[in-house]
Amino acid sequence: MQNKDESELIALSIDGDHVAYSVLVDRYKNAIFYHSFAIVHDEDTAEDITQETFIAAYYKLDRYNAEYKLSTWLFKIATNKALDMLKKQRHEITTDDTLFETAVSQHPGPHQASTHQELYDAMRRLTPRYQAAVSLYYWQGLDYEEISKTLGVPVGSVKGWLHRAKAILRKELS
Repeated sequence: MQNKDESELIALSIDGDHVAYSVLVDRYKNAIFYHSFAIVHDEDTAEDITQETFIAAYYKLDRYNAEYKLSTWLFKIATNKALDMLKKQRHEITTDDTLFETAVSQHPGPHQASTHQELYDAMRRLTPRYQAAVSLYYWQGLDYEEISKTLGVPVGSVKGWLHRAKAILRKELS
């Protein structure tokens, strides 16, 4: 089952094959978790969002448009869920700094660890949409068009958000 291509797994999943869907979940769960964590900054909340993303995707899989990458579609669902969660919470979210540092580098040296912490602190001060764009571009490797589709905004907005986020981060880290 692991060797089947994505379109076969999607078709099998739509037909009710839970094993095929679990293969899809295994392929994307870490990326969805880290993307969600980059937005909400809370491990438990990111885990909840990841689980909710895959539940929602399962029930909407028959409406998935194969013209887009499955990962783009999943990131869009996760982003919407993360932003909705932030709107509901409206209060400062605490986080486990160790998890973020581990996500960035498995074995940071002393200088790297302090740099990662500075970057992490600066990222937390960005708006959620800037955080989402930075996460999708730098950590998930999506291009401007994929981010545009994921976030449901024009490509120009994505470019502007990334430009402003980089300027803010550059200023914060200098």
